[in-house]
Amino acid sequence: MSISNCIRSLLNIKDPNIIFSDNCVSQETVKGKTTHICKAILSVNTPPHCVHCGCINENHSIYKNGTKTVSIKLPNASNISTILRLKKPRFCCKKCNKGTIAETTCVKPNHSISTNTFHAAILESKSKRSVKDIAKSLNISHTTVNNWLKSINEDFVVSRLSLPEHLAFDEFRSVKSVKGKMSFIYMDADSGNVLDIVQNRQLGHLKSYFNTYPKEVRDKVKTITIDMYEPYIQLIKSCFHNAEIITDRFHIVQHLNRALNSTRVSVMNDTPDSKTKLKNYWKLILKDNLKLDSNDCHHYRCYKHLMSESMIVDDLLRVDKTFEETYWVHQRLTQAIRNKNMTSLLEILNDPPKNISIQMKKAIKTLKKYETSVSNAIKYPHSNGRIEGTNNLIKVIKRIAFGYRSFENFRTRVLLICNTMVRLEMKSTH
Repeated sequence: MSISNCIRSLLNIKDPNIIFSDNCVSQETVKGKTTHICKAILSVNTPPHCVHCGCINENHSIYKNGTKTVSIKLPNASNISTILRLKKPRFCCKKCNKGTIAETTCVKPNHSISTNTFHAAILESKSKRSVKDIAKSLNISHTTVNNWLKSINEDFVVSRLSLPEHLAFDEFRSVKSVKGKMSFIYMDADSGNVLDIVQNRQLGHLKSYFNTYPKEVRDKVKTITIDMYEPYIQLIKSCFHNAEIITDRFHIVQHLNRALNSTRVSVMNDTPDSKTKLKNYWKLILKDNLKLDSNDCHHYRCYKHLMSESMIVDDLLRVDKTFEETYWVHQRLTQAIRNKNMTSLLEILNDPPKNISIQMKKAIKTLKKYETSVSNAIKYPHSNGRIEGTNNLIKVIKRIAFGYRSFENFRTRVLLICNTMVRLEMKSTH
């Protein structure tokens, strides 16, 4: 293998017309940084016609007219900045007296940053790093990286020809410029692939968005998993006529936990003698009763004798009769959801005990209102677990970047990291 082939392979240059000679690599200090300088010549034939006037090259009507040396930024080699100094031949047309410079696939016309650097920046943008860190590692400006992200965002097209059979809807806290400060995200509930991010989660905006999908595509959706956000229910009934609504099991349990915790706080405020105990051991109250340790005893704060977890819970429940009844109703509901016991769940929702707290009565009334979707949570295996994990990833992206101003840049980074933009419909100029 020749020296040119070796260097082209090392620098990942695909253009075979770039020729390297012996001793073509040296080190120089450029803007205070040690930089690899690779010198090469672009060897191309005379063009068959003039790009300006269209004159065909006959009898040497187009002739070579010197060279022009350009500096092209390449991705770092061995963590050292690398610049390709390429001699490009000039050609002149005798008919129109206009000149042209030979071009290479290594870099776009009139640009000084290689296409490999562009691809490296996009690949780095798929990792959890800030734009400034990516730009610094590639020895380019963060404005350039942001402009590249904007360009691929403009060229990215969300297909309106199909939708998965099972969807998951949720929202997350977006950038400050977004109205309502919340944006909408939806994904394939089976694979966990993020399909798109919509700037505004308000009902009218979402209806307009999903109506861009043909009716026959929307009618193929079988289930949609959501939290108990009322506009999502109206959206599904309006746009997805054949879809079953599933209330996410996590949000059901969370709703019940909040009711029980609110009851605990009320009892704590009404019984000053037990306030410290109820405040310190709130986690045990929310824990599944079957998972409480009843054998291993330890010294606990507020107790003089050795106590186990189940003994502490029993002691706390004796503080108030209503609190005790509320606790056991909460346990029956959560265990019915975990065990997917539809009969037990509907029994409590349809005939709740009378001597439970007001907070738990309100929670049961809410679940009764969404009885069909709550029942579907037990009937179907789908949940919002993956989309909640993606929301946590979005928080990490925002924290690493110290926040975003532009929603478009933010959306692009999220879709890149979530692999939604893997197959980019890029323009030929890229």
